Amino acid sequence: MRWIREIYLYHDYKMLLTVYGALLLWRIDGVVESTKVVKSSMRYQTTSPLSRVGPTASLRDSEPNFVGPIENVTVALGREAVLTCSVSDIGDYKVAWIRADDQTILTLHTRLVTHSSRYAVTNDSPDSWQLHIRPLKVEDRGCYMCQINTSTMKKQIGCVDVLVPPNIVDEGTSGDVVGREGTDVSISCKADGRPLPRILWRREDGANIQLRNEVGELYKVDIYTGSSLNLTKVERRQMGAYLCIASNDVPPSVSKRIMLSVNFGPSIMISSKMIGVPTGSQAELQCLVEAYPPAINYWLKSGEEMILSGGKHEINEIRVSSYQTRTILTITEFRTEDTGTYTCVSTNTIGKAEGTLRLYEIKITTTTTTTTTTTTTTTTTTTPAPTTTEMTTPPHFVVALQPAEQKFYTPDVTTYDTMQNVIEQSVLDNNWQPTAESTAFSSHQALPLHALAAISGLPQLLFYIIFNLKINFTNAIQLKYQQIIRGAR
Repeated sequence: MRWIREIYLYHDYKMLLTVYGALLLWRIDGVVESTKVVKSSMRYQTTSPLSRVGPTASLRDSEPNFVGPIENVTVALGREAVLTCSVSDIGDYKVAWIRADDQTILTLHTRLVTHSSRYAVTNDSPDSWQLHIRPLKVEDRGCYMCQINTSTMKKQIGCVDVLVPPNIVDEGTSGDVVGREGTDVSISCKADGRPLPRILWRREDGANIQLRNEVGELYKVDIYTGSSLNLTKVERRQMGAYLCIASNDVPPSVSKRIMLSVNFGPSIMISSKMIGVPTGSQAELQCLVEAYPPAINYWLKSGEEMILSGGKHEINEIRVSSYQTRTILTITEFRTEDTGTYTCVSTNTIGKAEGTLRLYEIKITTTTTTTTTTTTTTTTTTTPAPTTTEMTTPPHFVVALQPAEQKFYTPDVTTYDTMQNVIEQSVLDNNWQPTAESTAFSSHQALPLHALAAISGLPQLLFYIIFNLKINFTNAIQLKYQQIIRGAR
């Protein structure tokens, strides 16, 4: 019985091994099939047009598209340029920015691929990708491509233009220029930038630029435009500093200073050749010298003796312009021995010039005159004799006014007097004399003494009479009133 039990156990064990083997084979087959799918997917990815960016498998039938074109931008050097790529229905696909000229991948979706820190990508909205370049350099000028990694590559291109401020190039630009008077001189200026700069010429001192037309006549302009400034038969007045100014509307503008020097021999100008100087005063002699290169100036007396600064002589020089100098000789305490001929001499490497002045002495004589003046004033008073004349006209009563005793002073009278005396004097000065009418008035005014006394006492008599009448009338009224009172009682 024991061996029968062992046979049953052996059959059960064999069945378990068979089931386990079947399960193991099924598991191995599944792993193999999974490996085939992965390899097939890898082969599909390596066939993308982008050498490094492959398409993304998507279960959707629709593919992403660009919403609109990429706008080109123009930005100044050193600023930031931004290119925007808008895509719809992006799904699982990726967007890449690539430099068009050398096919350099800059960004992939939201990741920066290039090692340059001047590039950046932003995805502010789900359908928009911005490429940032800052600070902008000249080599960043060009076009950039926005790509979508679909099975058939989709792309758009946008370009960046870099504006460059002007820059004056030393090669092709004149330095300081020296020319001989009467010859032709040309000064040039060259500048680069984007857009190409304009060249303007101006004088540094603000004066006009003098040019010659076709017939050789001079005319003046404030500003000259052009890369070359041509001066025909240049003169000393055209000497000075000129500014070459380059601008192209991209700040900042730049300029270069070019100095024009015109060589010529000395010339001397004297305002007056004969000068008179008072004895003992100060004499001043002046010469205006024009020369370039600057000349050496000195003074001679009588054409031979050189005058040095010191003692009673003093020599000064004043610089008027780049080619004009005023030399001044001052002589203090002018004496007779200082008279004579003085010569101003100027010399440089090109030539020599002289100017002559003659000094003569002015003698001054001083005369003193004394004058004495005496003034005498005389006053005379005369009283005319009164006269009496009869007149037929009606009598007039004239009351004489007594003048006030007021003292005063007039220019014609040297002493104080009363107004009465002055009135009398005025009457005499105007030849006033008594007339017949005035004497008639005097004759009709005369009255007897007793008549004058009666007339003078008449007012007192009238007052006495009226006063007594008033008292009697008052007493009579009072008496009558008392009688009425008594009768009533």
